[in-house]
Amino acid sequence: MKKVKSVLLPGEFFKNDFIVKTEKLMSLDIDTIYLFDHGKNPAGSDLDVYELIDGIYKLNEVVNGQIRLGVCVLNINARPFQELFDEYIYKFLEIKNFKLGIGTGDDKFEKRPNFSNDIEKIINEIVNSNMFSQNNISLFIGGHSEKKLQLIKKYSIGINQWMGTKKLFEEKESIFTQIENPKGNLSLCFKAGKPNFFDSELNYEYIHILKDSNREIFFETIDNIFR
Repeated sequence: MKKVKSVLLPGEFFKNDFIVKTEKLMSLDIDTIYLFDHGKNPAGSDLDVYELIDGIYKLNEVVNGQIRLGVCVLNINARPFQELFDEYIYKFLEIKNFKLGIGTGDDKFEKRPNFSNDIEKIINEIVNSNMFSQNNISLFIGGHSEKKLQLIKKYSIGINQWMGTKKLFEEKESIFTQIENPKGNLSLCFKAGKPNFFDSELNYEYIHILKDSNREIFFETIDNIFR
């Protein structure tokens, strides 16, 4: 894959001017617009935060298939198994070219219920769904445990790293390059505007983490990334 740029939207993105901001993103060379899966805003508990499904539907109405949408990442343990599929995964699979990231979650930003769902069972259900192939869905895992690295090889899917070190990312890259016809990307999330010490010969998807939803600051940040 060639190196591509994507964005992860801040929690208050939909509070004001979201259509104008989305149209700005559509005017640039952006591969995918991602939303995160949090009940509280990581930037501050007193700030608003979008609801994942509602946000994806709002974006989908505006972009109308002109740019890819995704989630980075869906916490598979935050909901009971059937609710996870009926209210989230199946709805994402209906969106053409959707990029679905899944993870097991942690308590870094917030304490959430843990339903201990089987990640391999979930991956198997997704990749064997008719909608997965029909709608050209991309699937990746967030994390770096040995189990997850084994799963990306077994199911030929992508993997994402949330910041971290270059050494750790290069280890993922060495595994990912062994996969023939992967069903997802190798990707890295990093704070927008921070020095990109990962900028090397590696080919991957660079997901810029956007922090400010103010229209003027948002536009300035985007222009700096894609100038």
